[in-house]
Amino acid sequence: MVNMFESKNLQNVKHGFFGRSGGVSTGIYSSLNLSEKTSDSRANIYTNRALVMDKLEISDQKVFFPNQQHTNNVVFIDKKTDFDKVSQKPVDAVITNLNGVGVGILTADCSPILAYESESGFILAIHAGWKGALTGICENALTSLRDLGVDIKKISVAIGPTISSKCYEVKSDFFETFIKTDPYFEHFFIKKDGNYFFNLPLFIESRFNLFGVYDIHNLGLCTYENSELFYSNRRAYHKSEKDFGRMASIISL
Repeated sequence: MVNMFESKNLQNVKHGFFGRSGGVSTGIYSSLNLSEKTSDSRANIYTNRALVMDKLEISDQKVFFPNQQHTNNVVFIDKKTDFDKVSQKPVDAVITNLNGVGVGILTADCSPILAYESESGFILAIHAGWKGALTGICENALTSLRDLGVDIKKISVAIGPTISSKCYEVKSDFFETFIKTDPYFEHFFIKKDGNYFFNLPLFIESRFNLFGVYDIHNLGLCTYENSELFYSNRRAYHKSEKDFGRMASIISL
């Protein structure tokens, strides 16, 4: 059975944060792997994508997944968009207001962020790992929406399955990278027995707060801890697995 998690913040728009179960992939990709950047067979990936679309009841729609590269690049999808061309560009946030077009991202520890502004009818999907979050992917997405005339203070946001702070131990150079950017960023780390633990979802919330966005629902689901429910890059590394699957998070008008 396909697992789909929803947010109370996005009840008025089709959306879903998917786990790893209910698909046809096997082995380390078991079972709902959605990423073409893995060694999983294309047949499995396309079957899994069809299962996800069926679950969302958007089988007749197009869903655009960007070429995620941990950047701070944002793309706006409109009627003139050449999907083949834009899919080649490194992008980690997608905005649209087109009916019949969904936007999605793929994750396996990084934060999947979905957002909706009901008055303007704009939707947003963001892939935010630590690199993208630090270099401003959330800020750039909000600035892009504001430039499109959206009242960003009215946006409803949901943060899906993400590695939790207690499972996100980092080295001192990681900590120093953040502190050199802004000493205040120390607030997003917990130091325990000489080790640092990073709170990615809380850091992301702070980026939205800078723009006056406070309607944020963190589902509080840890990808690392829940091996039966979610893929995890870090868990795969600790288990010496050669690769890992990716989960989809999708929002559609």
